[in-house]
Amino acid sequence: MSFDFAAIYRATRERLTAVLIDLDGASLRDPVPATPLWTVQDVFAHVTGVASDVTTGRMDGAVSDEWTQRQVDERKGRSITEIATEWSDLGPHVEALLDQVGPTMSATAMDVWMHEHDIYGALGTRVYRSGEGLRLCLRAANAIGPKLDAAGLPAIRLVTDGYDRSIGSGGPGLTVRGDAFEIARALFGRRSIDQIAAFDWTGDARPYLSLFSVFESRETDLVE
Repeated sequence: MSFDFAAIYRATRERLTAVLIDLDGASLRDPVPATPLWTVQDVFAHVTGVASDVTTGRMDGAVSDEWTQRQVDERKGRSITEIATEWSDLGPHVEALLDQVGPTMSATAMDVWMHEHDIYGALGTRVYRSGEGLRLCLRAANAIGPKLDAAGLPAIRLVTDGYDRSIGSGGPGLTVRGDAFEIARALFGRRSIDQIAAFDWTGDARPYLSLFSVFESRETDLVE
């Protein structure tokens, strides 16, 4: 399946901006359970900061906690309108890069889609849980294949809502089924080991549970 990475990024940026620009100050200060050190506005500052760093080449320490926190800290004291204006100015440049290099920057589109739903989870909003952004994030399952191989585990067959893919290079192993949104969130560390175990697994899932995420899984359940 091919993806229009720029279109995914643009649609997510525009949706999220439209929601946040109308929020009151109290809602913008709500903590985000998926990113517990940040508020709603902090997450918005982070995705804007990523856009700035990507377009200016400020990528030293990319993806580290220090890199992401700097993006938030640099926008402390700014209004949501000022941050939204910055992202609106930067967005087309990011989207042009996505048009040019496609898959090599796909993580940028995945990241903003995930953070969109981090914010919706904090606001108690259940929207936009389907579409190309979700399908792109499911493709992140490819990244856990090397982890399975390194552990000497057979492949996982991942089946959900029109998505059916074998992950890992080992022989046939377990099949896991579940809601597409829940699986995508788990792949990006937004679900606990217990929540991952609750998916519909064939056979003994225990050796796979700690490996079922591109990042570390949460220690506590996250229900959105």
